[in-house]
Amino acid sequence: MTASLSASQRKRYILTAIIGNVVEYYDLVIYSYFSAFIARTFFPADLRFSQIALALATFGLSLLARPVGAYVLGGYADRNGRLPGLTVCMALMATGSALIAFCPGYAVLGSLAPGLIVLGRLLQGFSLGGEFGVATSFLIEQSPHQEAKRASWQAIGQILASLCACSVVLTLGGLLSEQAYAAYGFRIAAVLGSCGGLVGLALRASLGPREVAPQAVVAPKPVSTERYTGLRIMLVMGMVSLGSGITYLGFYMPHFAQSVFHVSPRQTYWAAFATYAGQLLLTPVRWRLASYFDRTKRIYPMLCSCAGLVLLPALMAGWMPWTPVMVMLCPLLLNVLGLFYFASLDGYMGLLFGKAHRGRGLSVGYSLGVATFGGLAPLVNGAIIQFSGYQSAPLYYVMFTACLAALAVRLGVRFLKERESA
Repeated sequence: MTASLSASQRKRYILTAIIGNVVEYYDLVIYSYFSAFIARTFFPADLRFSQIALALATFGLSLLARPVGAYVLGGYADRNGRLPGLTVCMALMATGSALIAFCPGYAVLGSLAPGLIVLGRLLQGFSLGGEFGVATSFLIEQSPHQEAKRASWQAIGQILASLCACSVVLTLGGLLSEQAYAAYGFRIAAVLGSCGGLVGLALRASLGPREVAPQAVVAPKPVSTERYTGLRIMLVMGMVSLGSGITYLGFYMPHFAQSVFHVSPRQTYWAAFATYAGQLLLTPVRWRLASYFDRTKRIYPMLCSCAGLVLLPALMAGWMPWTPVMVMLCPLLLNVLGLFYFASLDGYMGLLFGKAHRGRGLSVGYSLGVATFGGLAPLVNGAIIQFSGYQSAPLYYVMFTACLAALAVRLGVRFLKERESA
């Protein structure tokens, strides 16, 4: 099928694959920015736990739902084809987004309101569990010998989504009064995300059943290519850990700037905008690095990037004085240095698995990695900061995940060579 695709069809297939990831990251950033307002709207004020803690716990529940969705939806896509799997993921994601956007608040529904928000987040988490693995499998299977370059569109979609979310927050903050922003700013942002979900659902459904299920077209493989699935999943978890560490740092630094240096929220939003825009400008470099991996399957740029992401945070934590500018530039610096790692990462992870098991294997590994290292990041770093007062703890978390990622990348070479010789 790949050989018969025109340039316009190929672009449509790329958009079809990444739009779910775009909606996912948009919702993630929106929920992070509006968590305090969401808490006040949907959770009662007279509970032992704070409203914002409950809102963040609800967010955490979606992480727990991901591995379940990864196993179910990834397996469904392996059996029935990538496009049907992507359509189901998008339908569930759009339903969850709509629940959050249109659910009445606690003042209207009482205890039913937080229940519906939890349901919406669980639906989103379940759908997102299968989204990344199935979409990445779809991308690399349409582009033999360009797997890493095509899969890099996933990361580009995440950056675009974050940039759009940040732009929406800045625009709403400029157009709405403080009262209106607090009351329904998050609903406007969530409705926009729901519209993106509906567009994605229509796009995926419009392609129809044009794809043959993967197992129907795969030639018999040697037994060795189907072994060590658990190890492959663990390697994907390790590779994903670094992205979770840097993502958490990106969310933590604005709060650090506000609490320590009294930087205004709007200034931190502009800093986040600069971080996402800076990454987007480096897209040609990302493609060159991914193409280098496609040609050579060499991992030296990835390992060098991991080494840099150990050394730079160490310098920042130990020797560089913290200033407002340094705090807000830190996420951009780490993401630019991490470009040499992340450019090839999605394609690399996808190639660890045979086609017949790629949807489930990649989905489960990615979801467990995000749930483990993304879910633990606030708990581990928050506990260290709370008990020690050491505000640079997230930098050490990035250093730890960089070491873990480098080890996983190095160990995964065996499976790359296995795929090349199969």
